[in-house]
Amino acid sequence: MKDAQFVKIAKALADPTRHRMLREVRAAGEMTCKQVCERFPLSQPTISHHICTLADAGLFKVRKRGQFHVLSVDQEIVDGFIASLGSDVPAEEPAETPAAGAVPTARRQARRTRTRA
Repeated sequence: MKDAQFVKIAKALADPTRHRMLREVRAAGEMTCKQVCERFPLSQPTISHHICTLADAGLFKVRKRGQFHVLSVDQEIVDGFIASLGSDVPAEEPAETPAAGAVPTARRQARRTRTRA
């Protein structure tokens, strides 16, 4: 999975409501948008926004059945996301940081400036 897609999915799932939506749709197999609205105490536009975010990340497949939009989880994308969490990509070594107190942070520098005035 490419980094950009991984980050998009991670951001989508960082919201507790979207995470719960994904879990509920996955458990049900598929749900209509109306069924999702019935399970969450949110306005329909807010739920639509969350659904669009999950669909844009590739987590939801959306198909039309008559006047209804039917949601299902794209399990292949979810599995790819999970697999990339445990991939054996070597972690970048952190850049060397100066010793504590060697370079004042902006906050400390501002504090010093205020106390001298």
